[in-house]
Amino acid sequence: MSGKRMTNRELVDAAIKLAGDFYSMMGYTHRPGFKYWESPHPQEQLVFQMACRAFEVICGSDVMDAVADLEDEE
Repeated sequence: MSGKRMTNRELVDAAIKLAGDFYSMMGYTHRPGFKYWESPHPQEQLVFQMACRAFEVICGSDVMDAVADLEDEE
């Protein structure tokens, strides 16, 4: 990465994209912009948790904090 800090929107969008990539690897169809964290489907929950963990480990970013901040703005 360029060292530029992502906005909450950029972080959540990137996590959704990564979750979608994981979901597609499992044979499912990704829906752009889908709020995986709101889904009752276990695989959808899992891929988003995987994406969140990846951002935490690689970037030190907390995706769910970003989600909460964005939801507070709505």
